[in-house]
Amino acid sequence: MGTTATTSAVLARRRSYHVGNVRSQLSSAASALLETEGASALSLRAIARRTGVALGTVYYHYADKHALLAGLAAEGFRDLAAQLRAATDGRGEVSGIRAAGMAYLGFVRARPALYGLMYEMRDVGRREEVEEAETAAFAEMIRAAGEDFKSTAQPEAIRQVAQAIWACARGIAALALARGGPGRLDSETVREAVLGLETLVSRP
Repeated sequence: MGTTATTSAVLARRRSYHVGNVRSQLSSAASALLETEGASALSLRAIARRTGVALGTVYYHYADKHALLAGLAAEGFRDLAAQLRAATDGRGEVSGIRAAGMAYLGFVRARPALYGLMYEMRDVGRREEVEEAETAAFAEMIRAAGEDFKSTAQPEAIRQVAQAIWACARGIAALALARGGPGRLDSETVREAVLGLETLVSRP
């Protein structure tokens, strides 16, 4: 009876997947597993079990675990880019740099395991798709800086400002994650670091 029920549940999940949307649903399942159980729990078999998709189909979309991790990392950078863009566009009276910087740290707070994987695959995995996705996300930080300095600075100077903010945000995130414990961002570290940066920037 138990076996029959389990089989029926798996078949029901398989029927719920649209053929043209399988990869995105596999990615969503992998991302959820990453945040709840960590990268060590990720495997193509685990994703197949979680989604009810045939293992052969999972292999069709991801050649191996490394490809799965790279795909998650690239998707993470694309999501980060979207959040930076939304924060810049909806910033109101807030500076572009502050809006984008806080959006960056908000992303880390919401998805710490994915953020860690993104830079592991960027710095160690050296996958082209991940590097391209990070470049696109960084372009949004350049755009945010440009909103603040477009009338007073040259494009190269704006890029340098964006690079400084990007490096600071990554450093703050790394420190806050280290102090916050597994899967948690230490909010006090973020608050003090952001206030310190604002003090430095506002000095003549």
